[in-house]
Amino acid sequence: MELAADQVVSLRFSALEAEASLETVVLQPYGRLVGISGANFRITLAQAIAQAAIVMVDLLWVEVIDEQSIAVLLAAMRQARSSGKALSFLSMDAATRSALDASWEQQRNIDSPVQTDCFTPGFEQFLDGYREAKLAGSEITKGF
Repeated sequence: MELAADQVVSLRFSALEAEASLETVVLQPYGRLVGISGANFRITLAQAIAQAAIVMVDLLWVEVIDEQSIAVLLAAMRQARSSGKALSFLSMDAATRSALDASWEQQRNIDSPVQTDCFTPGFEQFLDGYREAKLAGSEITKGF
C-alpha cells in the first residue's frame, strides 16, 4: 500500500545544543497527523519518552491533527508523567490545545479528582532558554 504525501510524517531527532547531555529529544512532525501517520508518530513518541529524560514535540509544521492523534498526545502525556519524564509541546494551534486540554482534564478527573501539576524551576529555565534560542535562530535565518 502506497501512502499519499499528505499522510506521511517525517520525524527529525536532535539534541538541543544548549543541553550538554543527549537526554533531550526534539520531535518535529510535519504534514498531517492522521491515520497511519498518527500511528507511526505514536510509536516514535513512545520510544522517545522511554529513552530520553526530556521530550519536546514541535508541532509548527503540522497542518491537521485528528482525534486519534489527540489521544496519542494524551497517552504520551500519561506515559511521561508515570515515568517521571518531561514532555512539552511547542507551536500547538488553539484548536488542538483546546482538545488536548479538555481530554487531559477529563482524564485527570477520572484518575484522581484532586491533583496539582507543577514544573521544576530547572525545567522552566530550560524551556525559556529553548524559546530564546529558537527565536534567535529564526532571526538569523531571516536574511537568507
